[in-house]
Amino acid sequence: MRRVVSLISIFISILALSFVLCLLGDVYPDEWICMGFLDIIFYMLLLFELEYERNTLQLSNNSRTDYLRFMFAFIICSIVCIISGFMPLYSRPVMIFPILLCLIGNEFLAFISGTYFCILLSITVSGDCFELVCELLLVITGAILAKMLKEDKLQICIYLIIISMSIVTPGIFYYMSTKEFSVSVIIAGAVSGMIVSLIGIICARVFKPLSADETNDRLIAIIEEDFPAVKQLKKNNFSEYNHGNFVSTIAIKAAKAAGLDTALCAAGGFYYRIGQWQRHKSVMEGVEQALAMHFPEKLTNILYEYYGKLRHPQTPESALIHMVDALIVRLDHIKNDVADSEWNHEILIIQTLNELSSSGMYDESGLSMNHFLKIRDYLTKEELLK
Repeated sequence: MRRVVSLISIFISILALSFVLCLLGDVYPDEWICMGFLDIIFYMLLLFELEYERNTLQLSNNSRTDYLRFMFAFIICSIVCIISGFMPLYSRPVMIFPILLCLIGNEFLAFISGTYFCILLSITVSGDCFELVCELLLVITGAILAKMLKEDKLQICIYLIIISMSIVTPGIFYYMSTKEFSVSVIIAGAVSGMIVSLIGIICARVFKPLSADETNDRLIAIIEEDFPAVKQLKKNNFSEYNHGNFVSTIAIKAAKAAGLDTALCAAGGFYYRIGQWQRHKSVMEGVEQALAMHFPEKLTNILYEYYGKLRHPQTPESALIHMVDALIVRLDHIKNDVADSEWNHEILIIQTLNELSSSGMYDESGLSMNHFLKIRDYLTKEELLK
């Protein structure tokens, strides 16, 4: 129901945006009808793309997303577009559109929405083809750079590029249109670039964790008792179900102790042996099944790295899950062969973990010595392993 409300709100905002811009541009009545048809065409394309992105988990890795965040971002962009209609040519901060929508959705949704906003401005209030091309180039730039804003190390460079492009691009197209340079256009571009950069800083800080929350929600959802794969495993192979639950429980606690991603370790611990659930006990078959269920990429990467058969662990979480699963398997074997009184749990756990660490299995994982010691300290004290 919330998804339907979000989609209706997006459609209303599209119609409202066109209505206001048509008023600003003194558009003729017959052109209003044409604008209405253009709005419907754009909305249908956007709706199709949103549903496709949702079903393929390319929108926040969450097939159950309600589009609420995208709706708010789209409405904010519509308001910015209306404000831009009052601004002089070559001074509109159109890069706000792709940056905001990319951080909430993805670069493709950002590009098509930003393009439509620019087309609306051109049809209704500007009518300058050089201005349209200028704004489309800025939207393309914004869509490319917005994706990189998710990387903290690149943000300063990106903001400098945004300001530079906001100055240079309008200046070039203004000259091509009028055959003269304008200091006011350069100043307006600099101000516009700084405004876009400021908004980018705020959005990157606010929306990045929100996007991660939806990914975590997906990771948690796929280990719930009502998830189809979980129910099927519980029905067909109860021993593997119990093992997955146990590894997941221990991995969560170990990840918390080491400061790693608990949701990823929870899902990774449960599905780590998914390849062993298959008829031919194949790692790739397990990965293919995970891909078919649209698991997040960082989870399928861990499943691909099962026991280092195809590739050694590449993340600390992957290393932790391998460590926990290998330890539990070894403890189960010993419990079946030796009486509890004949071996020391703590010494065996330390010995096993040290052997795994010295084997070189985790050399590419980025697992620090501090992480390893915290994980080992927790596992030696965990009562469930005794």
